[in-house]
Parts: sequence; C-alpha cells; structure tokens
Amino acid sequence: MSQSRNSRREFLRNMACLACSGSAAALLPQLRMMGTAMAATTSLPAGYKALVCLYLQGGNDSWNLLVPWDTARFNTYAAARNGVYNSSTNSNGLGLAQPASGNAQIVTDLNNGNSATNKYFLHPNLTNLASLYKSNKLAFAVNVGSLKAPINMADYKAGTSVPPQLFSHADQTGQWHQANTSTTTALGWGGLCADDLQGQDANQTSNPQLSLCISIAGANRFEIGNIVNNPYQLSSSGLTNLNGMCNPCSGGASNSSLRDSALNDLLAATYPSDFAAEYGNVFGDARALFSTLKPNLNTGTYAVSTTFPNTTLGNQLKMVAAMIKLSKAQNYATRQIYFVQLGGFDLHSGFMSSADANNPPGNTSDHAGLLYQVDQAVNAFWSEISAQTLTNNVTLFTMTEFARTLQSNGSGADHAWGGVHFALGGAVNGGRLYTQGMNGLNGKGIDGAFPNQSYGTLTNPNPNAFSRGQFIPGLSVEQYAATFAKWMNVSGTGLTAAFPNLGSFPGGTLGFLPTA
Repeated sequence: MSQSRNSRREFLRNMACLACSGSAAALLPQLRMMGTAMAATTSLPAGYKALVCLYLQGGNDSWNLLVPWDTARFNTYAAARNGVYNSSTNSNGLGLAQPASGNAQIVTDLNNGNSATNKYFLHPNLTNLASLYKSNKLAFAVNVGSLKAPINMADYKAGTSVPPQLFSHADQTGQWHQANTSTTTALGWGGLCADDLQGQDANQTSNPQLSLCISIAGANRFEIGNIVNNPYQLSSSGLTNLNGMCNPCSGGASNSSLRDSALNDLLAATYPSDFAAEYGNVFGDARALFSTLKPNLNTGTYAVSTTFPNTTLGNQLKMVAAMIKLSKAQNYATRQIYFVQLGGFDLHSGFMSSADANNPPGNTSDHAGLLYQVDQAVNAFWSEISAQTLTNNVTLFTMTEFARTLQSNGSGADHAWGGVHFALGGAVNGGRLYTQGMNGLNGKGIDGAFPNQSYGTLTNPNPNAFSRGQFIPGLSVEQYAATFAKWMNVSGTGLTAAFPNLGSFPGGTLGFLPTA
C-alpha cells in the first residue's frame, strides 16, 4: 500500500463504506473516530451553521403525517385508506378522522391562495410540529422520492429513467443517503458536502481532529465523503471511557496507569505495516479528541438547559444539541452535519394497533407512538436551540426510504415511493407546502399541489400513481437535499459533485431555505 495521503484516504474511505454494512465493524472499531486533515483554501461566509438529518428508518407512512382537510379531498383520502380507523367497526382502516373546524392541528398552506384547497391537518400526535408550522419555522416538501429524471407513468412502464430496486429498504436507503440513484458509489451527499465545506473553512483548523460529520446513530453512508471519510460517532449518552484505562492517568502507578503507559508505547511505536501504522494514528487521534471533548460535553456552562424526553430520539437529539453548544462555543467548526435515526416505521402490521386514531397514545410502537416520539423530541431540540439563540443557524430535516401504500394490507401498509418530509429552522420559509406539479415537470410527475386531483384507488387510480396508492415522485431527493446544501454554502463545484443530476429537474432547489 502506498504511503501517500491520498492512498491512505482511499483505504480509510473504503473501509468506512464496509463499516456501514457492518462488515468491518468488529475489525476496525476505531475508524469511526477518524479525524480528517484540514486543507483550508478559502473562507466560508461568517457564522456557524448546523444541519441535522433525522432518518425515519423503515419507511414512514407520511400520507398520515399531513392530510388534506377540505371535504372533497379528505373523502378521497379516507376511501383510499380503506376508511377511517375504528378499533370496533373498521380495524382494517388506516385513515385518520377529519378534525372539526378550529382544531389546533389544522394548518394552512401559505403558498396556495385558494381557500378551498389550502387547508391540511397534521397527525393528532404532532401538536408541537403544528405549532412550529404555524409560526412559519417548519415547511413540508411534498411527494419527494428517488429519481434519475422527471418521469410519468408512461415512462415507468417503458422503463425510462426508472431508479433501480424500487421498494427495497437497503437500496432506497442508499439512494436517499447518496441523493442519487447510482449503483457504483458508496459516498453520501452529507459527506460530499462536508468535503467541499472543509476545503472552504479556514477556521476548521482550530480542531483538525473533529470531523464535520457527526453521528449519534452509528455508521451511515450519508456522511461518507472522499476527504471526510467517516463521521465522528458518539452514543446518545456521550463519550465512553476506555475500559480499565485512565483516560488519562494522573498520580502514582496503578494497574490503569500501567495499561495506559503500555498503550501509549504501542501507539508511539514505528510499524512496517501501513495498516497497523494508520490504525495507531487513528486510535491516537481519537484518544486526543476524547480528552478534548469529554471534560466539557454537556457539563457546566456547556450543559443543555432543556429537559428532553428519555426516548431513543430524545436522547440522540439531546446529544446533538450538546455538541452544537460545545462546538459553537469552542469554534470547533463553522459548519457541522449531524445524523440521528429512529427505527420502527416498517409497519406492515400493527399500524394502528392500540387505539383509535382520534386519541392515540404516546408510548406505543405503532405509527401514532412513533410520531409522538418525533414530535416531543424535535420540540425539545427546538427549545434548546432557541435557548442557545441559534435558531437561524440550525436546520433539522427528515429522510426515509419511501412512503407507504395508501391501501391497507389488513393491519398495515406496504412499501411505496414518493412521500412527505419536513424541514425545521429559523431560516426556513415555513408555513408552506413545497411541491412541483405537472406544469413544473413538463408533464412528468404527480399532478397538482398535494396531489390534489385523486389519491388513487383500486377502481380509480391517479394517472401517475399505482393502484394501491404508490405515488411517482414529483420532486427528487437531489432537489430536496441540494436545498440544504446551498443554505450551508456548499460551492457550485461541491453541488455538482454531490448532486450530478440536479440539472435534469426544472427549478433546481425547492426554495424553502435561502441560498446564502
């Protein structure tokens, strides 16, 4: 193996890609702590920005996240979902009940001036998100999915520009993490954006060991780039001491100090093997970074002031908030990209297992319970970011493999395609739905604003939806992702590297964030 920096980077990136699939997790546990060489060439605009990806693993049924409220479209929705769920009279139904006028979960799309079709309602467990939407801090991107180019049903049937392996969890996760449909790359759009930002960021040299990409949910493709090889990983409880070590030692000899001394000798040794030498360098950098972060992370003046829910997602977002507070105060970076994940959304059964959708509990593993966890955790995160006075500096957004079929399979829904996503932040032009209908795509993609003509049923399918209610996306993942990248000040060259097909989609980015 070559001793060159490029060869070592290539080696580490390839091993990081293996780690994402679990193949190398046991072999190279310390690669997750890889620090990256900082090559400052130009300077970013002043100020700090953080992007937080919330991945809803399993395929979120987002057509129950946001539902048309007007009677005509609601009735079409309810029919397509096998009726409104009732545990006694319609246990196979997947539809939510239509709330009465004036209900807090009803919201208005400020992008649509038609009072007859501009009202929607959020799932009843998303009360906090509804409030954030009404305060214009949250926006929805409607019918987003993996695409090579704009297509309609005729294109799909002809096999024109159809993404590979639709409806596959693994493949669609990869395509969302990549933001494109390539089967030959293992790089993610977050990592490629971090590559570009790192090259611009002169201030990043203040801590050359801390990656711009930080994960609280383990290895992921989203944060793998060419230079930023792998995210720095923390658990939701923070950093964990090495077992039986001093971390570091102070004062007289002990078993721990002897182990510490022996480890330091091993790390300082000269190795003929590039593999062993690079592993030692990475491990040593990780220990140094640990010593820098551990004393201050979520302690003293760097502790978060908000009470977060003690849930999977609540604890992950609490750690993100703590890292943002510490990183901003210590000037560790001017740009950071975070990754958190909540699983359980692959609900082929038990979708509404516990109670009527009118009054869903918040502590269950059905869809209502999962959305409740999202709502509570995201609201706590927003409260903490507000307390840090960083609302205009932080944007949180959702990704998931795909939406679910509108049609019930008996007690759940199966894999579909385009779905609804949200972005939250002080810079977000919220209170709006961002869509692209037939006119914007030259006859390609789903029609109308939500889609507003027909959800599609077994007897009357939407022309650009499959018979069970799987929508051909009207917006591409590349358009959605590039909107965040431009806000983060990724350069034109960086955008081309991360989003090679963006020019195929009329309009480019979606407009819910400023581009500078």
